[in-house]
Amino acid sequence: MFRATHTPPLSILLGDMFEKNPKKVAKHLGVTVATLKRWKAADHAPKAAMLALFYESRWGYSLLYTTAYNAETIARGLADSLQRTNDALRMRIARLEALGNFESANEPIWKAM
Repeated sequence: MFRATHTPPLSILLGDMFEKNPKKVAKHLGVTVATLKRWKAADHAPKAAMLALFYESRWGYSLLYTTAYNAETIARGLADSLQRTNDALRMRIARLEALGNFESANEPIWKAM
């Protein structure tokens, strides 16, 4: 998963933002414009602000998309695997049922299912 130490510098994150208006960016982050300017001068912000800006950047969108795609691929593979197992078990049951009817004590229960 994402580690905060690998975020781009604040200047790059702010440059990648669709919204360039400092007032709107500061409002989005829940800080004042003066605080945002101070962060710009230091080219660094607190972790929460850096993460918020990161996930609004193209890198954040890329990370989220890639993570979702990989999770979907794994889930699809698992579903396909379970379907193949289910099909194999159904074939085994059909084969065993075709061998003969030997009337076990609990057969009425199985016929009801």
